[in-house]
Amino acid sequence: MLTEEPRNKLAETLAICTLHHQRMMFAYENLERYFPLTELNFSKISPIELALFDQLIYRFSKLQDSMGSHLFKQLLEALEEDIANLPFIDILHKMEKLKLLDEAKDWISLRQTRNAVSHEYPFYMKIQIEELNLLPEEVEKLAAIWIRLNEYAQYHMTS
Repeated sequence: MLTEEPRNKLAETLAICTLHHQRMMFAYENLERYFPLTELNFSKISPIELALFDQLIYRFSKLQDSMGSHLFKQLLEALEEDIANLPFIDILHKMEKLKLLDEAKDWISLRQTRNAVSHEYPFYMKIQIEELNLLPEEVEKLAAIWIRLNEYAQYHMTS
């Protein structure tokens, strides 16, 4: 059973992740029709829709970062797993072993996508479009992991 301070930290992290997830999905649902992006349809995107792309990238990055930096560790600590001084890859393997993640490599792929889409290449539209086209699959993968972990935490740790 979690004591008050770790429970409060976990509840705060869950609330932050919920916000990132909701806003990521709002942006994605409003942009989904553009995928796969091409140079032609990308050139026709309105400034408002470009702002939604920015929101999608930002919230995808923030959700992925918040989960990896805070939620994973808080869940493992709540399960009384010894994670002190563990490299992140070992944390991922613990999450996988406990069936909280399907595969550690999925998380590594999400992190690589986050890094790729967070850079803008105004003179290299093809590169930018290729990287943005990674988002639909990765958004759905990240959302599924978030939903799974949120449900697990709500059921097992916040009551």
